[in-house]
Amino acid sequence: MNVVLVLIDTLRRDHLTPYAGPAAPLPTPTFDRLARLGVTFDRYFLGSYPCMPARRDLWTGRYEFPWRGWGQLESTDRDLPSVLSAAGVRTALITDHYHLFQPGSGNYYFGFDGWEFLRGQEDDRWAVPPLESPWPQERERKLHRRWERYWRNTARWRQGLEWRREEDTFAAQTLGAAARWLDENAGGAAPSPFFLLVDCFDPHEPFDPPAQWRQRAGAPAPDDPTAVAWPIYGRADRYTPAELASIRRLYAGEVGLVDAWLGRMVDTLERLGRMEDTVLLVTTDHGHLFGEHGMIGKPSSSHGDSNLYRDLAHVPLLAYHPEARGSGARLDALTQTVDLYPTVLEAMGVPLPQGWQCHGKSLLPLLRGGPGEPRPFACYAKFGEAIQVTDGELVLHRWPPAEANTPLYWYGAEPPQFMRPRGLGAPEPWSAPALARYPVDWVRGPCNSVLLDASESRDLSAERPGDLRRLEDGLRRWLLEVGAPPEQAQRLGL
Repeated sequence: MNVVLVLIDTLRRDHLTPYAGPAAPLPTPTFDRLARLGVTFDRYFLGSYPCMPARRDLWTGRYEFPWRGWGQLESTDRDLPSVLSAAGVRTALITDHYHLFQPGSGNYYFGFDGWEFLRGQEDDRWAVPPLESPWPQERERKLHRRWERYWRNTARWRQGLEWRREEDTFAAQTLGAAARWLDENAGGAAPSPFFLLVDCFDPHEPFDPPAQWRQRAGAPAPDDPTAVAWPIYGRADRYTPAELASIRRLYAGEVGLVDAWLGRMVDTLERLGRMEDTVLLVTTDHGHLFGEHGMIGKPSSSHGDSNLYRDLAHVPLLAYHPEARGSGARLDALTQTVDLYPTVLEAMGVPLPQGWQCHGKSLLPLLRGGPGEPRPFACYAKFGEAIQVTDGELVLHRWPPAEANTPLYWYGAEPPQFMRPRGLGAPEPWSAPALARYPVDWVRGPCNSVLLDASESRDLSAERPGDLRRLEDGLRRWLLEVGAPPEQAQRLGL
């Protein structure tokens, strides 16, 4: 069996018609097609947050957030492409996600037999000559400070402010390259098995769809005073209602663009006859806030509210398996990003690495119509901040009950280099091979434990104390089960 895993950055489930139905801003026919062919997971949550922590969960099958935040793969990690390659699987990565190549996280491509990196996305340090952006937005209030670099990177593909061709957009380049790879490596008598990971940065900001997709979403033109292509994270009230509407519509245009080019890749699989012997998994790392809870973007505690609300954490997963073709099933089992690691290994007949503590549970039994291995709770977090626990309906946001968010240590062979936490101390020895722990004085958030309903709009802590204790007990057990550092329970008052 082959596996194609497509990771689409910053993809909100309420913008996909399999989840939102006619309420989705634009139709997403490719996601509809995948939902008809395969299985839609209704209670799929991220684990570690944001971009690179989520990828380490996927690459290793282990939650990262109890130990550290944004970092590189460690030399002791049994990462998915390396394990597959050692078992004789051809592995390839196609991506425009430049964080995989950056200092502080830039070794995630090491384990693949080959990779293709499409340059120029967001803040990728690619184009060097100075080129002032003509974008007519108010810089300090409305536009992200890194826009100038993005403008230099993409100017070669533009006529004025507009993209010359849809084919030049990053979603088209990345998913188009994936389709070409399949044509060149998966057709005819091409040997099996293969594992292809496609990591597509769009619809991550900047929200910059070509004209035809912008117009379909009803978004303003680039020179419209309400247009905001790269909003600044934090409080949403920095933007007017018209500006917030433009952000949402530009994002919707990006989602439509991604859906269309994902469709071309799926077309290629079908044309090559590979839908008969290939598992296809399509998911994301996290969502995005567009004014919900008064916030925008992917806020942290320095912005005043870094709770991982469902708009960020409750994410889509659509899975196709040849044995479940045409099932159109919907599953409400609690599942998470760490589950993809054992799922891919089992689908390809590769055993889990000996001695490797995998936190995930294979989804293959569920895809084949079986009961799977139940998970009573899903836990997810950004390192050093609140830990969220959900049973699929209620959600607990557990913050440290004390003024000081301590003790807290960052574990790794090297100190953090990107998204560096405040108050990083001198390393202390730790028992794990080649790793040390670094004391961290993390930015604090609200000191409370809040139980919210499914909409996360109503605090149920006082009226449902039994459920509050049940989820707190679930978090306590989970920390023990995954072998989290004991100070995680200590800082949370557990």
